[in-house]
Amino acid sequence: MKKELSKSLKRFYGIGDLFFTMMTSVENYFFNFFLTNIVMFDLGIVTFIQTVTTVVDAVLSWTYGAIMNSIKPLKWGRYRSWLILTPWLVPIIYLFKFTKLGNDGIAIAIIIAAGIISSVLWNFAYVANVALISVAASTPQDRVALSTSRGTYNRVAGIIFSYAGLPLATILAAIVGVQFQFAALAFVLGVGMAISYFAHFKMFEGYEVDETTAAPNQIVPKKNKIGFVGTLKALALNRPLLILLIADIARWIVNFVASATAVYYFTYVLKNPGYLATYMIIIGIAAALGAFTCKFVSNKFSARSTTIAYFFLMGGLLIVAKLFHTNFTLVIVLLGLAQYMYGSIYSLMPVLFADTVIYDEWKSGKNSSGWIMGLNNVTLKIAIVFRGIIINSVLAVVGFSAAVDAASVSNEVMSGISNAFLLIPGIILTVGGVLLILGFNLTKEKIAEYSAEIASRS
Repeated sequence: MKKELSKSLKRFYGIGDLFFTMMTSVENYFFNFFLTNIVMFDLGIVTFIQTVTTVVDAVLSWTYGAIMNSIKPLKWGRYRSWLILTPWLVPIIYLFKFTKLGNDGIAIAIIIAAGIISSVLWNFAYVANVALISVAASTPQDRVALSTSRGTYNRVAGIIFSYAGLPLATILAAIVGVQFQFAALAFVLGVGMAISYFAHFKMFEGYEVDETTAAPNQIVPKKNKIGFVGTLKALALNRPLLILLIADIARWIVNFVASATAVYYFTYVLKNPGYLATYMIIIGIAAALGAFTCKFVSNKFSARSTTIAYFFLMGGLLIVAKLFHTNFTLVIVLLGLAQYMYGSIYSLMPVLFADTVIYDEWKSGKNSSGWIMGLNNVTLKIAIVFRGIIINSVLAVVGFSAAVDAASVSNEVMSGISNAFLLIPGIILTVGGVLLILGFNLTKEKIAEYSAEIASRS
C-alpha cells in the first residue's frame, strides 16, 4: 500500500520543471543568436551544429527509460536516484555549449559535444522525474494532482523567462563579458535545475522501493523486470499507448508550429509585429491557468474525457480564429481560450501515459514505467522534425519571400501564413481528438479495475 501524497509533493512538485524549462529556454531562445552574432559562424556551420545535436538527441531520446528499466536499480531507487546522479554535472558541461574555445574546428567540436552530453545528462533526470508520477500516485486523483502541479510550474517558467531571461543575461554580461553571457546564464539556471531536482529527490523519499536494501518480499522479482526486448513488446502490444503517442505528437506539432509562425502572422497578416509581445503574455498566463485548473475538471470527468474534450475544443477555436484571422482582438481572445485548453492538455498528458503504464503492467505483469513515461520525450523530438516540414512547405507553396515588404505581400501569402498559424494546427488537434476517442479506451473505471488486480497479485 503506497503512502499518501505529502503536502510538499502536492504543492511543490514541479519546481524542478520550472528551472528545467528556464534552463532549456536558454538554448531555445539564444543558441542560434550565440552562434551567428557572438561566435560569428556562417549559416552553413550553424545549420551543421544544430542538425548534429538535434539528430543525436532525437535518436537517443527513447533509450533513457529503457536503460532505467533494464539495469540494476541504483542506491536510492530505480528512478529517484537519477534526480541526484546526473543533474549536478549539467551546468558544468552545458555552459560549454555557449563558449568558443580555440579555433573554429575545436570550437565546433566542443559546442557539439557539450550539447550532446548535457542533453543526455538532463534527459535521464527528466525521464525519471516524470516516471515518479506513476510510482508515487496511488489513485487517478493523485496522478492528476502531481501532473497538474508539474504542468503549472512549467507554464509559469515560460512567463518568468520571457520577462527575466534576457535581462538576467545582460546583468551577467556586465560581470563576465558579452561573449560569455549566455554561458553564464546556462550555468546559473543549470545550477537552479540541479538544486530543484534535489528538492524533488527529497519530496519522493519513501515512495519508491529501494531494491538494494528492501526486504526480499519487497524486491521486484527478476522475471518481472523489463529488459530491452520487453520495452519493444510493451509498445507493440499496448494499443492505447500507440494511439496516445500519435496524439501527443499532434499536440507538440501544434505547439511548435504555432510558436514558430506567430512572428510571421503578426508581421505579415496583422502588419504589426509589436502585437507579438501582447500575444505571448496572454497565452502564457492562459496556459498557466489551464494547467492549474484542469485538476478540478478532470477529477469530475476523468483525465481521459477532459483531454479529449479539450483537443476538440482547442481545435475548434483555432479553426474559428482562421475565419476571422485579420481581427486582432477576436483572434487574441480565441487564442487565449485555446491556450487555456493547451495548458490543461499539457498537464493531463502524463496522467494518460501513467494509465498506459498500469494497463501494460496488468497485461504483461511487468513494470515499464520509466520507458513508457519517457516516450513523452520522444514525441517532442518527432514533432520538432514535423514543425520544419510543415512551416517550410506552407511558405514555399504560397511563394513567401522575406525580400518582399510586409505591406506588399499578397493575399495568398497572408492566407497561407494564417493557415499555418491557425487552420492546420486546428485540424491536427481535431484529428488527434478523433484518434483518442476511438483508440484510447482506458477509462477511469478500467484503470481502477486494473490497479486493484495488480495490487492483489502482490
